[in-house]
Amino acid sequence: MRYRALSSRGVGNASAFFAGVMAALTLGAIGSARATTIDLDLGTNPHVCSNVANSFDGLNGIGLHGQTLSLDFRFSHGEFVRLFTVTSNPFEALLKLQTNSPGMLDFLHVHGTGFLVDRHGNPLDQPQQLGIAAGSNGSLGAGLFPLLPGDLQRPLDFFGIHLDLKLPPAPSISITGEEFLFESDRNGPFGVGPGVPRDFVPDQGSTLLLLSIALLGPILARVWLPRVG
Repeated sequence: MRYRALSSRGVGNASAFFAGVMAALTLGAIGSARATTIDLDLGTNPHVCSNVANSFDGLNGIGLHGQTLSLDFRFSHGEFVRLFTVTSNPFEALLKLQTNSPGMLDFLHVHGTGFLVDRHGNPLDQPQQLGIAAGSNGSLGAGLFPLLPGDLQRPLDFFGIHLDLKLPPAPSISITGEEFLFESDRNGPFGVGPGVPRDFVPDQGSTLLLLSIALLGPILARVWLPRVG
């Protein structure tokens, strides 16, 4: 086996390289530690549905200064979302921010990425670009469509979402309300566990019957939480 000796210059370059690697790892750890953690309550479980909304106030008062928000959304009480084989594509995870702007914000300066995470907080896929929208009432929306690339295998459970969202530069405007929405086509629902059925697959019309049987107990035993818009 042959070895090549490092010159003093090579040692210096190697030291600089490893120092750079350590700096990058340190910065990554700091960036992760600085993420704002927000708990989302997905309601009673188990249930199979096409729409779940959760309002919160953890970002209220934050001004829009062109900064990037690093957000870790995790589900309360050990809950998770299960994407069935039958779950529609696209499936959307949407963060809605309400501001005190009297009109539409310049959302062309808004962008970001996001990904689903497993029970340990690890990414389930590569970060994806968020879809951005704005409303005439001063609202902003950032949507993640995790099934569109087609790389995730279903059934799939995720226990939270990470978003990095760059806000527009509007110093006089601040966030006044927040909502997180999960949505699919009503004929291609998803599940909220634990206790949710392992999977539902398209089978020429009997899927709706299976869903009705699976939902009979939860529907009789629980009341749907009202959505706060």
